[in-house]
Amino acid sequence: MASSSKIRSVLRKTAVPLTATLLALGISASMTTPASASNSYNGNTYIQGAGVFTDDWNDEGIVAEYGGYNRNSNATCLWQKIVFWADSSTGGHRDQIDGYFGHNTTIATASWQANYMSPIDADGSVGKNTWAAAGKRLEDTNDDGLVDKYNGRYRDIAISRVNGIYHFADADGNDRKASYDARTCTIV
Repeated sequence: MASSSKIRSVLRKTAVPLTATLLALGISASMTTPASASNSYNGNTYIQGAGVFTDDWNDEGIVAEYGGYNRNSNATCLWQKIVFWADSSTGGHRDQIDGYFGHNTTIATASWQANYMSPIDADGSVGKNTWAAAGKRLEDTNDDGLVDKYNGRYRDIAISRVNGIYHFADADGNDRKASYDARTCTIV
């Protein structure tokens, strides 16, 4: 049987490397995020852009069911208009457009990502890459250089950029700013 002094000596010799290894793994794990959340939240209060609108959504923040990413917001409401209305083949699920990113929105988002991006990207969270893919469908229909619609596969969404901030109509036709920090969109 080993003496207690030998046991303490072995523990002291392994404690520092073991602690350093665990600390390094802990730091590494805390820095890992889902694929769609690979960008940092950009800190903007609204979905916004400047200059030509074709790249406006390339650096947007995250909306998701998990992780506390703007789950209750008008940005989520806008996203739901895309997945449950504009790009929904089943006639639209307007009752799902409530500005709350829940499980049904996660499932619809993963399906959208598989269809419009790739199955590898289908994680159900809306991050930088997902916003950028959706942003490719923004259009100027009257050639004035300003965005005026999201060109949905099945239905279009009237959308505008006013003083750099994106606006859309909620279920009652009220103009809403696509805010990450507030949920004022009307539930259908």
